[in-house]
Amino acid sequence: MIELLFLLLPVAAGYGWIMGKNSAKNQAHQLNRQITSEYSKGLKFLLDREEDQGLEHLINLLEVAADSVEHYSTLATMFRRRGELDRAIKIHELLLKHPSLDEQQAATSRLELAEDYIMAGLLDGAEEHLVWLVKAGYKEALEPIINLYSQTREWEKGINMYEAHNELFTKPQHVKAIANFYCEAALQDNDTQIMRKAISLNYKAIRPLYELGHSAFTKEDYVKAIYYWRELISQFTFFAPVFIEELALSYQKLNLTHQFYELLNELLDKGGVLIKIKHCQALLEQGHIEQAIKFLTDSLKRHPTIRGFSFLLQLLAKQNNDIKDVLDQIDKLVTSYIATKPDFQCQHCGFTSHTIYWVCPSCKHWETIVPSRGIDGF
Repeated sequence: MIELLFLLLPVAAGYGWIMGKNSAKNQAHQLNRQITSEYSKGLKFLLDREEDQGLEHLINLLEVAADSVEHYSTLATMFRRRGELDRAIKIHELLLKHPSLDEQQAATSRLELAEDYIMAGLLDGAEEHLVWLVKAGYKEALEPIINLYSQTREWEKGINMYEAHNELFTKPQHVKAIANFYCEAALQDNDTQIMRKAISLNYKAIRPLYELGHSAFTKEDYVKAIYYWRELISQFTFFAPVFIEELALSYQKLNLTHQFYELLNELLDKGGVLIKIKHCQALLEQGHIEQAIKFLTDSLKRHPTIRGFSFLLQLLAKQNNDIKDVLDQIDKLVTSYIATKPDFQCQHCGFTSHTIYWVCPSCKHWETIVPSRGIDGF
């Protein structure tokens, strides 16, 4: 509790100076004695290691006078970190009611109170304060209220909030979250029209194009699947491993495989190793095994990857029957190693997984989990 003493010493000194300056007034004398009494009691309790009673007296001190907002906000934050949410809530509620707070201080206290409520599981109370802040134009409230609606799966509320206050949504991660809200609402209502609204948002998101392409693919509407997925792979080439097999099949179903090969050529410079492997497979189907081996070898010299090395072993095994068994055994070992590595990683917090998640289970950011990159990635 030593940190509390250091926190409150300047508060007590400040109050003493203020009250001393106005000592001619009886009311000031009385208030000064009351503050000094409460502070002394709280200090004694802390020194005697009776922490609960000491903290309660310090809260009572806040009820007497709440002019030092910063100090009490710090105290409330410390309570929250200690898990004493009831005390953090009490301080923020008292601060919010105090008439001396300016507009920014009141908004900050309201935001802190909402976060206290969220941690305490009082989600309705948190929502009330966050909605108030959004309506008042405070962008700082967007992150917690988006997380709140994600947690409660109230997609429509998030969408309505965006449509009413879209001028506040200037950060890409917030717009991507709303795009995913549209997708969730569309899947919930089985209505792709809702999902199409997400395509026209200020920042492009991955999921709307993916879901629209996937919906068309499952309905065997391969023309639409190619339309949406071609747009997706052109804008977000790194996401190709999630759907490239289905995209290739869509071209195949329409007897347009040559167009898929042309698309691969367009993506070679910005695509990962999987795009290069698909290009090599296209060369193999056309009988150009030597060209495929040379292309992949040169590529691996510049950007070595385990998956690329594994496919190169397969190509060499096809060409060299004498050492095919040895190369196959090596490839099995490499493939086993690849299987132990996560396929996806969050670009925000580093969370890894073998499964794609649209919202990261760790940091709660939307569309930050993407196919792994680097030597073990795609």
